[in-house]
Amino acid sequence: MKKYSLLLVAAGLASSGAMAQTNVTIYGIVDTSIRYLSSDNAAGQKNFIVTNGAISNSRIGFKGTEDLGGGLKAIFRLENGFNSDTGGMSSPGTLFSRQSYVGLTGSFGQITLGRQQTPLFDLMADHFDPLTVGNYDQNAWMPAGATLVRNSNMIKYYGTFGGLSAGVSYAAGEQAGSVRRGSQFGGTLQYTTGPLSFGGGYQQTVSAVNSDWKDTTYNLSASYSFGAAKLFGGYYQIKDSTGTTPAYFGVSNSVAAINGGIGGVERKDNAYFLGATFQATPAWSLTAAGYYDKSKNVTVATIGNLGDGSRYALVGVAEYALSKRTQVYGTVDYNKAKDAAVSELVGKDSVTGVAVGIRHIF
Repeated sequence: MKKYSLLLVAAGLASSGAMAQTNVTIYGIVDTSIRYLSSDNAAGQKNFIVTNGAISNSRIGFKGTEDLGGGLKAIFRLENGFNSDTGGMSSPGTLFSRQSYVGLTGSFGQITLGRQQTPLFDLMADHFDPLTVGNYDQNAWMPAGATLVRNSNMIKYYGTFGGLSAGVSYAAGEQAGSVRRGSQFGGTLQYTTGPLSFGGGYQQTVSAVNSDWKDTTYNLSASYSFGAAKLFGGYYQIKDSTGTTPAYFGVSNSVAAINGGIGGVERKDNAYFLGATFQATPAWSLTAAGYYDKSKNVTVATIGNLGDGSRYALVGVAEYALSKRTQVYGTVDYNKAKDAAVSELVGKDSVTGVAVGIRHIF
């Protein structure tokens, strides 16, 4: 009797599968580099490490679609981030730390629910940041700190209408007694005409502790393609009273990154970036980028308000494609900070990084 029931279930699943076409893909990136840092602790000592890649974090994911008919499709994505140098998860205790969502897509656009990238991060990583929001702390601090990368409990819509693209999201704070605390709202617009593309976005994240403490970002960006080259440029304004910004702007071992800022004290950043990519040959690609930030009210939780400061980073990357899926690369980055912004670097007021690596996409 049990065997007969299982056969009926199997026949039913096969029948429903024939009616609705389903596609599931396993994908990922393994990116590992050998890296030298001129200062990597409070004493300013050098370090030589094997770590994740310069541009891509290693990941493995599952994504799929089901054709529901009439142009409507169900979609899902589950994406895990891991450290290729150790095999450990990039966010211990969270299996699908990068993305975990389900949704629908059709002529109206796409709507998804779950843990996702913020629309502002999508805008920068896919279109306007010359390094596609680099992976090392020393080259990702500005775009990561401005976009906050991703959030949980998110409702997100994305649509394209001719040359105009729009994204909007709301992440629930899930704090009992307050709809506002811990929530996040974001929106972006992009318009592309020929080789020129320009866009911008707005994002506000409310502290889960106090609904009057907010982290707000405004962005304007543009890119222009000509021949084998592409130019990028943009501006961020960040006003943060949640104490979040130092955790992104400070590299991993710094006091600022470990302790964060002081909630209730509004930090202000005016940040600019420029960059270019050049496809020198079908195999060789070159990237150069520069980031500059002027900050006010740089705070460290264990120290207090350090005042104002400035910081810049210069980054160069050369990549060589061994195949469509495998690349080797070399990169160099230089960070220099002044006044209060020195708290965001490790050991010294300047840090140089040099790395070589290999990336495989599957």
